[in-house]
Amino acid sequence: MTKKYKEYNFILDNPVADKEILIALLAHAGFEGFVETPEGFLAYTYDDILLDEVLSGLPIAYKVTIKEVPEKNWNETWEKQIKPLIIDEHVYIRTSFHPQKEYPVTITIDPKMSFGTGHHETTYLMIKQLLQMDLQDKSVIDMGSGTGVLAILADKLGAKPIFAIDNDKWAFQNALENFNTNDTPQIKTFLGDATILKELPAVDVFLANINRNILLRDMARYVKHIKPNGQLIISGFYQSDVPLLLEEGKKNGMVFESMEIKNDWTSLKFKKTHQDVN
Repeated sequence: MTKKYKEYNFILDNPVADKEILIALLAHAGFEGFVETPEGFLAYTYDDILLDEVLSGLPIAYKVTIKEVPEKNWNETWEKQIKPLIIDEHVYIRTSFHPQKEYPVTITIDPKMSFGTGHHETTYLMIKQLLQMDLQDKSVIDMGSGTGVLAILADKLGAKPIFAIDNDKWAFQNALENFNTNDTPQIKTFLGDATILKELPAVDVFLANINRNILLRDMARYVKHIKPNGQLIISGFYQSDVPLLLEEGKKNGMVFESMEIKNDWTSLKFKKTHQDVN
């Protein structure tokens, strides 16, 4: 007997800004495939998933209907929708089924629906911030690394050593595959959350593309793992969240340096000007 998927048809008030972050959350919750639509996307799972628990507190307006459909290779369908991405005529992000092109930096990402191909505004903003920095021989932590695209870019810009951390097993395995694909197996990868930091040294650059609540909760831990004069780059939140995050940064001794905005999504860069006292 053929298994039946449950098809969740999401219609979003703001699909451009909200589509990919919802897909990322649903992938972590157990959804197995996605197909984009003009109004939002279709999400597929065998299981009954309580959306109110998965999406609780998320400031995204959506409607959803559910029906049963026959089994299909949704990963293949999803892959066909991913387009190559060029950022500042410097970084070319492709999948293995896209053509090679000549750019200063080429990154091959086969996302398997983990968050962070570069297409979402938050990942794009983080990449923009990194391209404005001198990362040569700088040590980096990429917290919530997803596909590993930021860690790979940091490596290609000369950073070392690099530590990538994600608490999702799917993202963790996907990052390992992407590190091998991009000849960056030297990136040290960890499965876990901010508690992993106690095992790592302080670094020159700390990246955290997560969400507002986790950033507010864990910023003090992040700052302790940044060297004096090191930098913290964060994203995963809206412009309206900026005052809260600026205040949290200030409370932890960080000095605001710059901000990038795209479609209301925002990235902030801070500098650490103090020495930790144990």
